[in-house]
This record gives sequence, C-alpha cells and structure tokens, in this order.
Amino acid sequence: MLPVGEKDRLWLAVKRPRALLLPLFLISLVSCTTAPYTGRSQFMLISESREVNIGGEAYRYILRDSVLSQHPEALRLVRKVGEKIAQVANKPDYKWEFNVIDDPEMANAFAISGGKVAVYTGIFPVAQDEVGLAVVLGHEVAHALARHAGERMSQGMLVQLGGLGLAVALGSNPELAKPVLGAYGLGASVGVILPFSRSQESEADRIGLILMAKAGYDPRVALELWERMEKKDKKQDSPPEFLSTHPGYEARTQRIRDSLPEALKFYEPGEQGERLLPLEAVDSPTARAERDLLKKIQAVNKQAGNPRGERAVLEVMGAKLRVDPALLYQERKESGLGYGQYAALRTTSHLGKAPFSRILADYREGLSWSRIAENHGTHLSELSSFIEELLRTAATAQSPPRLFGLP
Repeated sequence: MLPVGEKDRLWLAVKRPRALLLPLFLISLVSCTTAPYTGRSQFMLISESREVNIGGEAYRYILRDSVLSQHPEALRLVRKVGEKIAQVANKPDYKWEFNVIDDPEMANAFAISGGKVAVYTGIFPVAQDEVGLAVVLGHEVAHALARHAGERMSQGMLVQLGGLGLAVALGSNPELAKPVLGAYGLGASVGVILPFSRSQESEADRIGLILMAKAGYDPRVALELWERMEKKDKKQDSPPEFLSTHPGYEARTQRIRDSLPEALKFYEPGEQGERLLPLEAVDSPTARAERDLLKKIQAVNKQAGNPRGERAVLEVMGAKLRVDPALLYQERKESGLGYGQYAALRTTSHLGKAPFSRILADYREGLSWSRIAENHGTHLSELSSFIEELLRTAATAQSPPRLFGLP
C-alpha cells in the first residue's frame, strides 16, 4: 500500500514526462541530418555554425596546454597528408588546420568540428609512414566531416532535457528519485551514449578508408596499422567492448575488411609515401622541458582541486611571491585560469619583473611556455623549479579552515 500522497507523485512521474514527448517528437522531425557516404540518419539539435565555433574554442584550449612541435619535417608530412585528405573531403567552408603535438607517450590524434586536427608524435611509430598516417588522418577527418561532435552534443542536450523533465516530475521526493534516476543514468551511459559512440567510431573508419583511397593511399594498410596498434596496447588493460567507446580490435578489423571493397573502388595506386621520422629525431630538449612543466601545472590544478588544497596553494604562492593570498585568489578567479596555469604565469611575472597583464596576453595568444619565459626575462628551468617547489611545499602545508571568503 502506497503512503498517502505517494500515488499522486507516481502518477505525476508518469504524466509529466509524457508531456515532453510531443515537443521532442517535433524537434526530431526538424533535426535529422544524414551522414555522408553511409547515409545514416543523425539527430542534431545544434547548428553546424555553432558546432564549428565551439570546436574552434576547444581546439585553441587544447593546443594552449600542449607542446606544439615546430619540427619542419614532422609538420610538412602531417600537413601534406592532411591537406590531401581534406581536399577530397570536399568541405571548402571548413578552415582545415593540421598541427603536431610533441608527446611521444600519446599514440593518438583528434579532430575538432570545423576541420581542426592534431596528431600526437606518439602515433608516428605506429603509423610508420605516410600511408599509415593517412589511415589515422582519414579517420579523424571523417569524424569532422560526419559532424560526430555535433551529434554527441545533441545527444547530451537531449539527455539533459529528459533528466530535467524527470526531475521536475519527481518533485521534492529525493528518495523516490534515486532509483529512477539511477536506472535512467545507466540507460544514458550504456544504452544510448556509448553504443552510439561505437557506431561513430565504426562510421569514421568506413568514411576514413574512402577518403584515404580518394587521396591516393592504399586503404588496405588500415589492417596493418590496427594490428600494430593492438600489439602496442596488448600489455595494457582495456575495458570490454560493451563498455568501451571504441570498437574492439577484432570487431574493428572485421568491419574494416567489410568496408574495403567499397573503399577500393575509389583507389588508384599512387606514390608509396615517405617514412615518418623516428621520435628521437622529432623531439627536442625544449619540448621535453615544456612537457615537464605542463605535468607540474596539471599537478597544481589537481592539488587545488579541493578547498584544503586550494588554501595551501594560495598560502604558499602568497609567501613565495610576497603577495597577499587574497589578491592572488581574486586575480586567479578573474583571469579564469586553472591554478596551475595561473601560478606559472604569476611566477613568470615575479621572476622576470614583468607586468602580469602582458604575460597573460602572451599566454592567451598561444605562445609556448619557453617563449613566454624568454620574452619576460626568465628561463623555463627557473619557472619549472619554482612550480616544483610550490607543489612540494603546498603538499605538506597545513592550512587553517579559513581564507579570503573561500567556501
């Protein structure tokens, strides 16, 4: 027997979400697009122009906290392959951009809406040559071409809308809400979002094969690349395919085999392609120093991730920079930076006796950490040592439970 009033709450929980069905149905009628080459119907709640704008901001954000390679040969080869694939993608309104991130430990690449692509140097040994790189870039360009990011954003918007309607329907009874929202969350995470992501990955493989074939690269090399990737990852634990956002290797290679006849129709043999440079030839002491500093910056962000750690970071910064921690707290908040990035920029100002506003402007312009330090009268090694000492001291600091209006 339900308690008094509980029957009414359950009735509302059923009735109110039902009221959302009509607007959601109407949205779906006007928000369907079709993926190129595959013809798969896509649900979109975001315009392509808005998606491109968001993607551009995300790309700048990612590159800002990465170490960009300036190696001319690495850049030339990535841009040579990327531009050939972008040309056959036939998306002239995209402002295609291809960059190389110097990180030997990251065997990956990514594409952002609007044609912004980056390749990590860690993928070079797996790709091996120009054709292997075409497999990677074809896949990433396919993600952008098929608007997979916009599709995922639309799914997220729909999930939020559904969750909001359910939360409203359940009213002020949190105990009743918990099991229902828990089941809904499982459905959103496993039943909808993740399978769709696997579908996008498979679709990007299929479209990528066609793009690389059109660009004159043998799509059959994709099987060799994924075999090398599997060997590289074999010693690492990976989640079962059911809970993975990427297809398993066996499933992926089988789907690639199924897609090869279609891709080979577009392939006309061309040049074999150049070999990619070994990692030791691409990397540099400056890049290694910048990666080390970025790790420390992220460690500061992690340290400041709770109120006690935040207080410790502020107090140690204040003591070392001889600045009132309350002023540092306010300035960091106004700048919108993470604590690690703010600490590094504020330290550069302190060591080089340069205005913080000018250093912040250089950072927002996208200058590398070595350039920022050099431009403002200090050295990367000095900056890195200071941040390391900040981390060490803040980790052992015992801060009282009060500070400058912090919660």
